[in-house]
Amino acid sequence: MNQAQVDFQQLRIKHILFKSKVRSVLYGGSYDAEFFSPNGPINIWFNAIGLSRYRNETEMRELIQVQQELNATANLLFNLYKSGKIEQAHDGLNKIDLLSERFTKILSALEGKLAA
Repeated sequence: MNQAQVDFQQLRIKHILFKSKVRSVLYGGSYDAEFFSPNGPINIWFNAIGLSRYRNETEMRELIQVQQELNATANLLFNLYKSGKIEQAHDGLNKIDLLSERFTKILSALEGKLAA
């Protein structure tokens, strides 16, 4: 396994954890402010690894954009949930799933490109 594969596997795991934590919060779990902050593991990965090693890759910029959309959507859903609009928050998980599919497609494309 080369360094890029290790890096992207780490990001993939962090992404799955992100989705899991969003779903957990919207089904009554506790909100982890540190995890969803700019100091959370995904943002740290992008700042420490993604931008330092893969800054010139178009896909990396796309991944950052999709992650920003995921963050914004998650925050919107958290606010809906907190304001008692639980069903709307649950319905919004579809958008998280669509963005997640896009994220993993871009990540796989980048991984394939750098493995070749």
